[in-house]
Amino acid sequence: MTIQDYLDSNALDELMEKWAKATNMIAVALDDEGNFISNKLGFSRNNIEAFSEDIEVDDVIVASVVGGPLDEDADEDTVMAAGEYLALSIQHLLESSYRKKMYDELQSSFSSAVEESADLIKELTSKSQGLKKIENKQNILALNASIEAARAGEAGRGFTVVAHEFGKMAHESGMINDSIQKTLRQLDSSMQEIANM
Repeated sequence: MTIQDYLDSNALDELMEKWAKATNMIAVALDDEGNFISNKLGFSRNNIEAFSEDIEVDDVIVASVVGGPLDEDADEDTVMAAGEYLALSIQHLLESSYRKKMYDELQSSFSSAVEESADLIKELTSKSQGLKKIENKQNILALNASIEAARAGEAGRGFTVVAHEFGKMAHESGMINDSIQKTLRQLDSSMQEIANM
């Protein structure tokens, strides 16, 4: 990410204009390649550069500020202090702009992840409903098998055991599916709460 991705140039220009009026000095902000990122306010590279301060964001030099007094009789300590103050103010502005940009990107990424999760929950809910249909068919098959086993009498006794186990399996898969559906409803509710934050 470059400084242009998060720089609020209007706020920077306003800060520098107010500083210039208050100090009777002139300064300009430059990016890490030496390009102007602030209004020049009459500054030219021929002006005497009484101060030059680097500006860091996350321990990386992203800009610098150079400038000097309009009055040749200005006190050197005052000029240096004003330059340091301006650099610190610009650093705070850039850091807050950078953090806001990072937060916005994180929030956008988070929102996308929530939407994707909600879509997956809907897909799983749909598949779970398909399992419910299979459970119902298994119950019908188990009932039909029990009826046929009863009609067959002694010869259908082994078939009765199979029908009973088939019914038991349908019941157990139904319980598991109900548990899955309950968990999906809870997950969907949690995701909606997160999405509404």
